[in-house]
Amino acid sequence: MDNIKSQRLIMRKGQLSDSVFILMLLNQPCFYENIADKGIYTREQAEDYIQNAFINSHQINGFGPYIVTLKDSTPIGMVGLFKRDYLHFPDIGYAFLSQYTGRGYATESCDMLIRHVKNRFKKITAITSTGNTASQRILKKLNFSKVTDVIASSDKQPISLYIRGF
Repeated sequence: MDNIKSQRLIMRKGQLSDSVFILMLLNQPCFYENIADKGIYTREQAEDYIQNAFINSHQINGFGPYIVTLKDSTPIGMVGLFKRDYLHFPDIGYAFLSQYTGRGYATESCDMLIRHVKNRFKKITAITSTGNTASQRILKKLNFSKVTDVIASSDKQPISLYIRGF
């Protein structure tokens, strides 16, 4: 895939050279609170994460996450489709550096991705922690409908499941 561009953003495939950015993104308090502690604390672990979550996912599944940058190539977040064992359709996920939240970047990049993949899937899903109201507002703007709350991880915390058809 070539880069996906909007007036403000560029989405590109992740590269091992993004490891410093990924370390910053995955180790923010808001990432821990709303997503998880991925256990990635070193540059080498970040490179492994990029290899598996970004590069291998695109090769194996035909989809995966992308790095979201400003037009000047400054990385600000990630957005992509993920394969979850407990879901029948790809799951859209996103995370942004805290200093770039609240500016519409998540909504814009998710919309860019949805437009790019809508002919490939009948539906896509999204999951969010039940208390993540900011993420829930984004999903509603993107025409996702809440289906139910589910327990999908060993921590037994409920997450909200959303779905969008095409």
